[in-house]
Amino acid sequence: MRKLIFILGSFLILSCNQDSSKQSDQTVLNEVTQSADYQRYVQAYNEYAACKRERPKITEDYISNKIDDKEFKRRIEVNSQTCAIKKDIFNKYYQLLEAQFDKELVVAHKIMPN
Repeated sequence: MRKLIFILGSFLILSCNQDSSKQSDQTVLNEVTQSADYQRYVQAYNEYAACKRERPKITEDYISNKIDDKEFKRRIEVNSQTCAIKKDIFNKYYQLLEAQFDKELVVAHKIMPN
Protein backbone atom coordinates (compact mmCIF):
# COMPACT_ATOMS: atom_id res chain seq x y z
CA MET A 1 0.00 0.00 0.00
CA ARG A 2 2.85 2.38 0.86
CA LYS A 3 4.48 1.66 -2.50
CA LEU A 4 1.26 2.50 -4.30
CA ILE A 5 0.93 5.80 -2.43
CA PHE A 6 4.60 6.58 -3.12
CA ILE A 7 4.18 5.82 -6.84
CA LEU A 8 1.03 7.93 -7.10
CA GLY A 9 2.66 10.78 -5.18
CA SER A 10 5.73 10.65 -7.43
CA PHE A 11 3.53 10.65 -10.50
CA LEU A 12 1.64 13.72 -9.30
CA ILE A 13 4.84 15.60 -8.48
CA LEU A 14 6.38 14.77 -11.85
CA SER A 15 3.26 15.75 -13.76
CA CYS A 16 3.14 19.09 -11.94
CA ASN A 17 6.76 19.76 -12.90
CA GLN A 18 6.01 19.07 -16.56
CA ASP A 19 3.12 21.53 -16.55
CA SER A 20 5.29 24.25 -15.07
CA SER A 21 8.06 23.62 -17.63
CA LYS A 22 5.49 23.79 -20.45
CA GLN A 23 4.17 27.07 -19.05
CA SER A 24 7.72 28.37 -18.75
CA ASP A 25 8.48 27.45 -22.38
CA GLN A 26 5.22 29.07 -23.48
CA THR A 27 6.05 32.22 -21.54
CA VAL A 28 9.49 32.43 -23.14
CA LEU A 29 8.02 31.68 -26.57
CA ASN A 30 5.52 34.50 -26.07
CA GLU A 31 8.40 36.77 -25.09
CA VAL A 32 10.24 35.78 -28.28
CA THR A 33 7.26 36.26 -30.57
CA GLN A 34 6.39 39.62 -29.00
CA SER A 35 9.91 40.99 -29.39
CA ALA A 36 10.71 43.63 -31.99
CA ASP A 37 13.51 41.47 -33.40
CA TYR A 38 11.08 38.62 -34.03
CA GLN A 39 8.68 40.98 -35.78
CA ARG A 40 11.53 42.19 -38.01
CA TYR A 41 12.54 38.54 -38.57
CA VAL A 42 9.02 37.70 -39.79
CA GLN A 43 8.92 40.79 -41.99
CA ALA A 44 12.33 39.95 -43.49
CA TYR A 45 11.17 36.39 -44.17
CA ASN A 46 8.00 37.62 -45.88
CA GLU A 47 10.01 40.01 -48.05
CA TYR A 48 12.42 37.21 -49.00
CA ALA A 49 9.55 34.83 -49.80
CA ALA A 50 7.87 37.52 -51.94
CA CYS A 51 11.13 38.03 -53.82
CA LYS A 52 11.34 34.30 -54.56
CA ARG A 53 7.74 34.31 -55.81
CA GLU A 54 8.62 36.96 -58.43
CA ARG A 55 10.79 34.55 -60.42
CA PRO A 56 7.99 32.43 -61.89
CA LYS A 57 6.24 35.63 -63.00
CA ILE A 58 9.39 36.77 -64.81
CA THR A 59 9.69 33.38 -66.51
CA GLU A 60 6.02 33.42 -67.43
CA ASP A 61 6.41 36.87 -68.99
CA TYR A 62 9.37 35.59 -71.03
CA ILE A 63 7.56 32.46 -72.21
CA SER A 64 4.51 34.46 -73.25
CA ASN A 65 6.82 36.86 -75.16
CA LYS A 66 5.94 39.88 -73.02
CA ILE A 67 9.67 40.51 -72.52
CA ASP A 68 12.67 39.76 -74.72
CA ASP A 69 15.86 37.82 -73.93
CA LYS A 70 17.81 40.85 -72.81
CA GLU A 71 15.07 42.07 -70.45
CA PHE A 72 14.57 38.53 -69.11
CA LYS A 73 18.26 38.16 -68.26
CA ARG A 74 18.37 41.60 -66.65
CA ARG A 75 15.26 41.00 -64.53
CA ILE A 76 16.43 37.54 -63.41
CA GLU A 77 19.84 38.96 -62.46
CA VAL A 78 18.30 41.84 -60.50
CA ASN A 79 15.88 39.46 -58.80
CA SER A 80 18.70 37.06 -57.88
CA GLN A 81 20.79 39.84 -56.37
CA THR A 82 17.83 41.29 -54.49
CA CYS A 83 16.79 37.89 -53.14
CA ALA A 84 20.34 37.15 -52.00
CA ILE A 85 20.45 40.39 -50.02
CA LYS A 86 17.02 39.76 -48.52
CA LYS A 87 18.09 36.23 -47.58
CA ASP A 88 21.16 37.62 -45.80
CA ILE A 89 18.98 40.09 -43.89
CA PHE A 90 16.56 37.31 -42.95
CA ASN A 91 19.43 35.11 -41.70
CA LYS A 92 20.93 38.00 -39.70
CA TYR A 93 17.65 38.47 -37.86
CA TYR A 94 17.69 34.74 -37.09
CA GLN A 95 21.19 35.09 -35.65
CA LEU A 96 19.95 38.03 -33.60
CA LEU A 97 17.14 35.88 -32.17
CA GLU A 98 19.64 33.13 -31.36
CA ALA A 99 21.88 35.59 -29.57
CA GLN A 100 19.07 37.32 -27.70
CA PHE A 101 17.13 34.20 -26.69
CA ASP A 102 18.00 30.62 -25.86
CA LYS A 103 19.18 28.89 -29.05
CA GLU A 104 17.48 25.59 -28.15
CA LEU A 105 14.16 27.40 -27.68
CA VAL A 106 14.49 29.14 -31.03
CA VAL A 107 15.25 25.82 -32.76
CA ALA A 108 12.61 23.87 -30.82
CA HIS A 109 9.86 26.21 -31.97
CA LYS A 110 10.96 25.98 -35.60
CA ILE A 111 12.16 29.53 -35.90
CA MET A 112 14.68 28.63 -38.56
CA PRO A 113 17.01 30.36 -40.97
CA ASN A 114 16.74 29.64 -44.64
